[in-house]
Amino acid sequence: MPDYSNFKVALYFTTRCISNFDSVESLRRGFDFFDKHLNCSKVYLETHRDDMDMSREQLEAMKQFFLGKGIAVSGAITTTLMKTTLSKPLRNETGVYGSGGTIFGSQAEPVEEGYKRSCTTLCYTNEEELLKLEDMVRFSASVFDEVIIDDFFFTNCTCPSCIKAKGERSWADFRLQLMTDVSENVVMRAAKAVNPKVNMIIKFPDWYEAYQETGYNPETQAGIFDEIYTGTETRDSNHSAQSLPRYGSYSLMRWLEKLKPGHNAGGWIDSLGSTPHISYFLEQAYLTLFAKGRELTLFCYSWLIDTVQIPALGHELGRLDQVLGAAGNPVGLSAYEPFHARGEDHLYDHLGMAGFALEPAPQFPDSSGLVFISASGAQDPDIMNKLSNHLLNGSDVCITSGFLREMQGKGIEELTSARYTGRKACSNEFVSEGSAFSGSYWSGSSLLLPVIEYMSNAGDCLVALKKENHWAPVLLRNKYGNGTVYVLTVPDDYVELYQYPAEVLTIMRQHLMGDLKIYLECGGKISVFLYDNDTFILESFADGEAKVKVHVSGNGRNLVDVRTGDVLPVFYGRPNESVFEVEVQPLLYRVFKLV
Repeated sequence: MPDYSNFKVALYFTTRCISNFDSVESLRRGFDFFDKHLNCSKVYLETHRDDMDMSREQLEAMKQFFLGKGIAVSGAITTTLMKTTLSKPLRNETGVYGSGGTIFGSQAEPVEEGYKRSCTTLCYTNEEELLKLEDMVRFSASVFDEVIIDDFFFTNCTCPSCIKAKGERSWADFRLQLMTDVSENVVMRAAKAVNPKVNMIIKFPDWYEAYQETGYNPETQAGIFDEIYTGTETRDSNHSAQSLPRYGSYSLMRWLEKLKPGHNAGGWIDSLGSTPHISYFLEQAYLTLFAKGRELTLFCYSWLIDTVQIPALGHELGRLDQVLGAAGNPVGLSAYEPFHARGEDHLYDHLGMAGFALEPAPQFPDSSGLVFISASGAQDPDIMNKLSNHLLNGSDVCITSGFLREMQGKGIEELTSARYTGRKACSNEFVSEGSAFSGSYWSGSSLLLPVIEYMSNAGDCLVALKKENHWAPVLLRNKYGNGTVYVLTVPDDYVELYQYPAEVLTIMRQHLMGDLKIYLECGGKISVFLYDNDTFILESFADGEAKVKVHVSGNGRNLVDVRTGDVLPVFYGRPNESVFEVEVQPLLYRVFKLV
C-alpha cells in the first residue's frame, strides 16, 4: 500500500499486546490484518505499563521485524503501577483493573476475594517510585531513539508525603512545579544520559481543563521535552465519563500546535466505546487530520485487531488523503485559552460545533481580528490591558457572559455597560435586532440563559431571548476606542447552543465571523474548518442531512468541490456577497475551494 501524502499512521502496542506474541510468526499473522487495510509507517512498542515490563529480547525481536518491513520503531512508557486495596463493605470490587481496562486470564495476577488490584499513577514524592521511573526511562532510551510517554504522566496522589511537600500551596501550584521538576530532572536527565540523541515526547491528554490540577504543565513541559503529542480520543460523549465534545479532537491539536509550532508530532485516537457508533471513531481521525496533524496514532493493537473499525478507517484515510493536500494552514477566530486556566470548560468546542471557525491559542493574539474571551481568560492578570489595547488598535473582542461575571468589579465596566445579574430567563422565543425587534424565531424547547443587563443606547442588542414583555440579551454590541465589544450570553448547559434557531445562530456568525469573510447560514451541529488558501471543510455532527448556505465576501465567486471537481453555481448574490447552498450529511465531510 503506498504511503499517505499528507500524514503518517502509527500503531501502538501496549505491554499486554506484546506479551501475547509467542513468536515472530504470531506477530506477522496479527499484523497482516493492519497491513491489509492501512499503511502504518511507525509502531510504538511499550516497555512498561502497570505491573508489566518488557524484556530487551522481546522488544529487539519486534523491532527487527518491523524494521525489516520498512516501518519505523519507537518506544513508549505508561507511568502507572499496580496496587492492591481492600474493597469497601457491600461493594465487592474484587478483580484486577489496569490502565487499559479490566485484566483477565493469565495476565491478571490473582487477588483474594474482597481485594481490588488496580493501576495508579506514581507518587512523585516517593523516592522508590522515582527510582522506578528513572529505570523505565533509562531502559527505554537504551533500546529506542524515540520514546513517547502516554498520558498517565500526572499525579493525583494525596498521601501524607505529598501533603507535607505541598505545604501551604494549592494542589495545582504544587503539582505544576512538581511535574516540571520530575520532567526535567528525572525523565529528561535519565534519557539523555543513556542516549543523547533520543527524541523524548510527552503526550498531553484530551482533558485539558484539568491539566493544572494533576500536574500537566504545557507551559514548561513543552520546552523540556523534545516534542509534544496530542490526545484526540474524544470518543462518544454520550457514553463517556469525561463527556468531551467531539470538536475537541480538532481544537486541542490547534491549541498545542500554537504551544510548540512544528513540534506537535501528532494526534492519538482509540476505539473505546465506538463499536455502536463507528462514526465517532472515524471522526476522531478526520478532526485530528483536519487540524493538520502530522501523524495519527492508533491505540492499540489488541483493541483494534480483527475489528470493523480498521477496514473502515483504512478506506476513509485513503479518501481523506486525496483531498487534504488542497487545504492550506488552518485559520479561524482567535480563541484565547490561557495556561492553567479554568472557566466555561470546552465552551469553544461547543461553539465550534455550532458553526464558528475557531483557532484556539494559549497566548493572547498579537494580530488584528476578533478575539474570543471566555471565563478562563479572566485568570490572566493582565487581561484588561490586553483587551483595551486590542480594541484601541481597531480590532474587536467577544466576551462571554462567564467572563463578564468573573471580571465584574475588576475593570470590565470600562469596556461595556453590560452587567451580569445572577438572574435567569427561560423561553423558546428569540427576537432579532432593531429598536423594534424585527423577527421572532423559535427553538424546539425552552432554554435557560443568564440575564445580562445593559444601559439603553449605550450599545445594541442584536439578539435576545423573549418571554412575554421581558427579554434577555443573547448578543450585545458596543463601540470602544477603534474597535467593537460583543457580549455573548452563554447557556448554563452549553449543548443548548445547538438548539438555538438557525436564524439566531446565523445572526451571531454574521457579526462575529466578519473578519474571516465567510459565515454559515444553518442550525447547530455543523462545523466549518477554514484554511488560508480559500479552502474550507464542512463537517456535520447532526443526525441527518442538512442544507447549508455558505456566505462569502465578493461577487462573481465560484465554489469547487475538491473531491469531484464540480463547480457549484452561486445560489444568490447580494452587493459584495456570494451565497452558495450545499448539502452535508453526517460523517461525509465535504472539501471546497473558492475561486
